[in-house]
Amino acid sequence: MTSIFISGVTGRIGRILLNKIIQDPDLSLAGGSASAASKHIGIDLGVLNGMDLQNILITSGIESIKGIDCIVDFSIPSSSINILRIASQNSIPLLIGTTGFNENQIEEISELSLKLPLLLASNTSLGIAIIKKIVEGFGVELSLFSTPSIHETHHADKKDSPSGTALDLSLKLASTGLYDQDIKISSEREGSHAGEHKILFVRDKETIEITHKALDRSIFADGALVGINWLKDKKPGLYTMNDIYSS
Repeated sequence: MTSIFISGVTGRIGRILLNKIIQDPDLSLAGGSASAASKHIGIDLGVLNGMDLQNILITSGIESIKGIDCIVDFSIPSSSINILRIASQNSIPLLIGTTGFNENQIEEISELSLKLPLLLASNTSLGIAIIKKIVEGFGVELSLFSTPSIHETHHADKKDSPSGTALDLSLKLASTGLYDQDIKISSEREGSHAGEHKILFVRDKETIEITHKALDRSIFADGALVGINWLKDKKPGLYTMNDIYSS
């Protein structure tokens, strides 16, 4: 049985993960954390999930590593870095689904990944992993189209813009070497949108469009659990979701 600690347990994805872990007989709940300013600090995780007590209270960080087999983090960059430091000191496998890191934080993530198995995933869905595979297989024919553009839509509360997924897709497209110009990203924030990403190629009177729509946030929780199950036995290093579907 794998014991999982959820960093960002009161967030949109964190709550879905909580429910899935509690109901999965092959998983156990090691704990959950939220921002120190959260009104949920000290509340039992069972209560947060609307069920019987789990006798595990929400904390503002990892108070003890005892009983933690792995950590899943969907929080904010500063919290993710703090969790990463603890995980790296104790070689605990960690999946980070947080986005919006600055250059210094990205550098620290890269450095500390030498000390633990670390899966950095701006998007944990299977669909986005497949789109990246499609992009990797692009042939020179697509250079006949204009430099692609990306449009992404997320919920109104999402702070980073453009999203980490859009930036990842942009880097993947640039890595093909087919385009001389920067790939433009447009972002939209509205309602409670779970997420949509479009890559558009235009030529004369025709358009190619590759679109991924997240119809429910549970796909990100499902992908994270697939990711952590794959990661838990890996050697220290920095991994992505594409590594999972390549093995």
